[in-house]
This record gives sequence, C-alpha cells and structure tokens, in this order.
Amino acid sequence: MDDDYPFDNASAPANDRMSALQASYDAATVQHLEKLGVGSGWSCWEIGAGGGSIARWLAERAGHVLATDVDTRLLTDLPANTSVVHHDVREEPVPDRKFDLIHARLVLIHFPERDELVAKLATALAPGGWLVLEEIEARGQTVLETPDEASAAIFRSVQGRIIDLLERAGSDVEWAGRLPEVLAEAGLREIGSGRVTTRWPGGGTEIRVLAANSLELADKLAAEGVRAEELEQFRTVLADPRFTVSSYPLVSAWGRG
Repeated sequence: MDDDYPFDNASAPANDRMSALQASYDAATVQHLEKLGVGSGWSCWEIGAGGGSIARWLAERAGHVLATDVDTRLLTDLPANTSVVHHDVREEPVPDRKFDLIHARLVLIHFPERDELVAKLATALAPGGWLVLEEIEARGQTVLETPDEASAAIFRSVQGRIIDLLERAGSDVEWAGRLPEVLAEAGLREIGSGRVTTRWPGGGTEIRVLAANSLELADKLAAEGVRAEELEQFRTVLADPRFTVSSYPLVSAWGRG
C-alpha cells in the first residue's frame, strides 16, 4: 500500500476510529444491503473490513464471507463461515472466485487509481452480482450547535486542515458524488444510490472519529504547522455536549453485473 495512506489499524486511536465509523454508518449500510436481498447461499467479499462489523452482519445472512484488509488484526471472533485474508486490493489480483456481493466502505476514496479499481472489482462479480460502494463527502459537514463562535472556529480550522492533508495524500473528497457514474462506466446496470447525514453530538461515540483522526495524524499535521495546542482545543470542542456537527454525508451506490 502507498506510504502516503494516512491511517493505520496498528495505531492507538484505530479502535476509536473503527467503532465511531461503525456507530455512524452501519445502520445505513445494512439498510442498503437488506434491500439488495443478501441471503442464504450468497458469496460475499467485504473489502477493507476494518473492525469486522459488516462482515459479521453478512456472515449471519449469507453463505460465505471473505473479509479482507491490509491489516487484519482487528478482524477477530468472526463466524465460522467467514475467511479473513490479508489482501491489498490495489496491488493484488481479485480472488479466484465470483461473488454475489462485493462491498467496500471508505476504502477507494483514498487511492488515486480509484476508478480503475472499480472496474477491477466489477470483474469479480458473479452474473447478477452486486457491487456496493460507500464513500463520504468529507467537506459536507456543518456546525449545527456551538457554545460560542470560538469553538466553531477551531473546529473549522483544524478539520479543514485534516481534509487538506488527506487530499494531498491522494484522497478525492468529491469522489463520492461520482459513484453512480463510475459504476456505469464499469459496465454495471440497475444502478442506484442514496445519501445519509446524521447528527454527531459532542462527547458522543460517532464524533470520536474526528478526535481519533486528529491523534493519528498529529505528526503529519504538526509538520504542516498545526500547533499541539490547536489540536488539544479541537479535541476539547469535540468532547463538549453543547457542540454538535453533522456527520460526513455518506453516499452509497450500487450496480449489478
């Protein structure tokens, strides 16, 4: 994987990041997968399986689940019909089998060759199989409640610089809006999409993803001039129950092979 990839499952904040993302987005993901009819006998590939929550949900309903990641240390205690495999979707070929469902959430957005990877994944679908991709609109957050303007200002300043850093590392924070088009270009049909935004109150589980990101990226941010006291102020704001932001909007899109 590219050395510029910003996140690491071995880092101390990784569990907080994973649990926050699961709390934020699992319900929306499950809703879409249920509508596509995931069921007994399906062969499923969960890419970038992270903490394993969606792989676990799929395993309870499908025939077999392949859960892959470049770091599988958080993929533990999964059902017996789940195979956990270290796999880099950028560098390695797709598995030598066909899937009824391939799902990736918050994975491809980080890679410059993301469109080509979608086409690559489409080749691993069984006839009639579904490819489901979910990505965030990282600049789509809004401050909903704040105890004072200073809190809103520090949030916008630090969060903006975090997103700038991710963009320079290769992420495309506008790519989510193109997902239906990209799926069509990959030759898929019956394309659909949805978008969900929720509230992240200060001190809640979901907003902890932002604090975790600020910890995990602290050295990179410091190298770009973000002071330690700014990051500490940012985390203090995120822990304040008087402060609320919208979630990153999550765009889900699907197409059939």
